[in-house]
Amino acid sequence: MPQTQRRRRTANHDESDEPRRRRQSRRNNEWDDSDPSEDDQDGDVDMERTGDGAEDQLVKKLIRYALACEYARIPIRRDGIRDKVLGSNSRLFKRVFEEAQLQLRKVFGMEMVELPAKEKRTLKEKQKANARKAASQSTATSRQYILVSTLPPEYKSQSIIAPSRIPSSSEEAAYVGFYTMVISLVVLNGGELSDTKLRRYLTRMNASQNLPMDKTDNVLQKIVKQGYVDKVVEKSDGDDDAVTWCIGPRGRVEVPPESIAAVVTEVWGELPDDFDEKLQRSLGILEPRQRGVGNTILEE
Repeated sequence: MPQTQRRRRTANHDESDEPRRRRQSRRNNEWDDSDPSEDDQDGDVDMERTGDGAEDQLVKKLIRYALACEYARIPIRRDGIRDKVLGSNSRLFKRVFEEAQLQLRKVFGMEMVELPAKEKRTLKEKQKANARKAASQSTATSRQYILVSTLPPEYKSQSIIAPSRIPSSSEEAAYVGFYTMVISLVVLNGGELSDTKLRRYLTRMNASQNLPMDKTDNVLQKIVKQGYVDKVVEKSDGDDDAVTWCIGPRGRVEVPPESIAAVVTEVWGELPDDFDEKLQRSLGILEPRQRGVGNTILEE
């Protein structure tokens, strides 16, 4: 190819690129003349909005996690919140937890309450607990929560808070009544009840015929798993193991002494004159309880 033709093509190519270069130079000048503080400020606003939105999503995720745990009657664990809700945002635990509490109270009429630490029953467990307590000065906590109702007492009626329809209302009502009765029997026997005595009570109530959902042993195993009661087995050499029933962490929160008093009053029928005084002494209730107040435990 002749050299003059190659030069013409190069010149034409440069001329065609000239308008594009001018436009690019004009844009660069406009960007240089702009105020950098405005760009930074806009960027900060977008980041702040993104942060708030992400935190709101974490709050909603925690609420869903809490409702799912309560539906299955399993505790809401702090480790579960960190792993399944917060992930890499574990530093936001306090803010997310407090905001979720506000939303639960406002929208659902519930709040998360920490379960009491599980008591050490056997001698071996008590020795281990004493050793840990001597090594650490911090107070032992369960780091587990459940949802409880924050509704006023006048709204805790069966017409407002009915038993769950899953698996069915009748089965749920029977299950709640069963574990409430077992907890009441344990509390009224001083906080501990031997397996033999419990079986005798359940036989008198015809539990094997009146429980629609499963066999008695399976239902007892279920309420142990869900934390309503504890089954303490003391190993012994030669003889049969000693089995004792105690109140579990969930049972202490869901079935307080006032609820037990309401159940006992309802079941007793015609009350003697000194009934309230004896019942309060058995349950450790200091203030007198008014008759006719709340059989609320069946609705919680």
